[in-house]
Parts: sequence; structure tokens; C-alpha cells
Amino acid sequence: MARTTTFRSRLSLLGLLCLSFASAPAQAQQTSPPATHTVRSGDTLWGLARQFLGDAFLWPQIFRLNTAVVEDPHWIYPGEVLSLVAQAGVSAVPEEAPPAPTEPAQAPPQAQQGDNYEYPMPEFAQRRPQQASEALSNYVDMPYSSLRASEFYTSGFLTEGEDLPLGRMVGAVTPQQIRNLSERSSVAMHAQVGVRPPKGGSYAIGDSLLVGVADAEYPPYGDVVIPTGMVVVTGQSGGQYLAEVVAVYGAMRNGQGVLPAERFIPGPNVRAVALEGGVAGEVIGGRDLKELKAPQNVIFINLGRDAGLQRGDVVEVRRRPQARTRSADLIDELMATGQVVRVGARTSTVVLLSVVSPDIAPGTPVLHVARLPGGSDR
Repeated sequence: MARTTTFRSRLSLLGLLCLSFASAPAQAQQTSPPATHTVRSGDTLWGLARQFLGDAFLWPQIFRLNTAVVEDPHWIYPGEVLSLVAQAGVSAVPEEAPPAPTEPAQAPPQAQQGDNYEYPMPEFAQRRPQQASEALSNYVDMPYSSLRASEFYTSGFLTEGEDLPLGRMVGAVTPQQIRNLSERSSVAMHAQVGVRPPKGGSYAIGDSLLVGVADAEYPPYGDVVIPTGMVVVTGQSGGQYLAEVVAVYGAMRNGQGVLPAERFIPGPNVRAVALEGGVAGEVIGGRDLKELKAPQNVIFINLGRDAGLQRGDVVEVRRRPQARTRSADLIDELMATGQVVRVGARTSTVVLLSVVSPDIAPGTPVLHVARLPGGSDR
């Protein structure tokens, strides 16, 4: 009898738990969000999704309903009227993809059916092709792009002696609570990590943070910052924040620095135009410790915004003429061609496009030979 009574009591308790869990969604569904919301100071899409939809991660649903009002999900402004519920005949995701444009697009594509745009920075959105042939077609038919977000974020830059607003990544978070990990294990895509802002600083939910390490030093141009990944702030607990890894460029480990990511501005889909009488400078050094350079390697040059350079411009690395004993003299000849991907006040980050002679040493002459129409110095 005792065993029977115990079994029945456990069964009854299990039934009560099931009923309580089953009734929770029903209670949540009793209240529906209003049709619209007028943005107030301090509102974010993340906060509105949590307030009206019950789940902060549903913010893309609000964004897709308001693409005519909200250009950048990072920024919504007081007074804007946002739709929270799809009206009759209006869907958060288009029923079918729009026809292909006859000319190259001048702006990032809008979300289409099947697209998976989950993060505030569209360049980190992941679109899943329906089949292998579609993926191959997208690769082969990709239109020319003068500037690429991947190179902008991964190439690194020189600090130029500035004190950057560096926070700190304090390790992976498992389970989803803020705590530090002592082991130096690297994190992977979509992992949850803890981040700590600089003293006196703070982050907001939805902020994109660049994670990186300071490697070599090139006096008087400062340290080399090498990005290892990108995270997006998703929550806060005390003095630390929770963030999700949305891009991995290298080994992301606890203790690495974090700083607010600059916004990537796409350039026009045109090629750089030849420039007469461009300014001359020199190679400061390479991002990586490689004596011989190859295409896609990164170098830094001592020409920047002050010298008139912009992102997308093209430079040539040329050999310095000099006499040699018991050997042919060196002549002025092309060694490599590169594109400017990041610009500072006095320095620029250059990705090598083609390399003729790989022995590019610090001090090698550089010449500004082409400018990207409508380029940017950011």
C-alpha cells in the first residue's frame, strides 16, 4: 500500500506540473501586443521585442515589419511609429523574392524569403542557400564589390598612439550566467561570452564589439591590433555583460580586449580610377611576421587621412633604386599592388592584391596610384 500511495502521489505531482506548464503559454497568449508603438527615448528593438512579444530575440520580426521606417536596426528615434503586428496582407517576410536588378546594387540587399538576418550588423547575416547549385551560382555570379566588410573587420590597424576604449573579454559562459573561466580555451561561433567594459564605460544591448589582441609595435605609429572576432551584447549582470559570438577571425580567448566596432560603409560597385601625381610614402611593416609577402597579406603604410587616402584606393609598392657591388643595380620596379581597407590619420591598412616580388621590407616606397570614386576614409 505504501508503494502504491507513493506512486500515485508522484503521478499526481507530475500531472500538476504538466498542467502548470501547459497553462503558462495559454496565459501568455491572452494578451496581444498593440498594433503600433511610438518610439520613446531609450527604446531599442531588443527591448520592444521583450516588452511586447515576450522574447527579446524576436526583434528581427519588428525590424522586418518596419524597413520603410528603420534603415539601421541599431538606431531608432523618438517619434517613429513602429508596427508590432503584421497588418492584413502584409507579411514580416516577403512572400517571394523581388526581381533581380538590371544593374549592380548600390546598397546591401534587403531581407528576402528564406534569408536569416539575425544580427543588427547585416554584414554578419547568414543566408542559407536552398541547394548546392544555388550556392555555386551565388559564388560565380557575385557582382564586383569595391569594398568588402570581411577585409575591413579582419585586417587590423595601427593604434597611432591613441588610448583605445578597451574593455575585456572574461571568457566563455556556460551555462548562461556571468562568471569568469580560468582556462585559456578558445570560443566558437554563437558561444556566449562575458565582457567587461572599460573603467567608467558601459555597453548597450545590441552593441557590436570587436575582439582583438595587440601584437607587434611600430614606433611611432603605435601597436598593431589584430581582430580575433566580433560579439554582440545580449544582456547584463552586475558590472559584466553577456554577448554572443557572431564572427570568428582567430583564436578568441578570455583576457582579450574588446572595443566598439566601427560601422562598415559599403562603397560603390565601381573600380578605382587612375590618379596622376599621387602622394608617396613607405611601408611601415607587415601585420604578420612574414619575410616574404603573398596576395591577401596585410601591410601598413605611413599614408593616411591626412595625406588624402580613402578606403578603396589603390597603392603600388615599388623597389627603391640603388647601386650594388658586383651585381646589377636595383631599379624602380613594381613589387606589389594593394588596396586600402582601413584609414587612420597617419597610417593605412593595405591588403595586397598581387605580388611580383615578395621581399617587401619596412621602408619600401609606396605610391598612391588610383582613387575609388565616392570612397570613404573610415
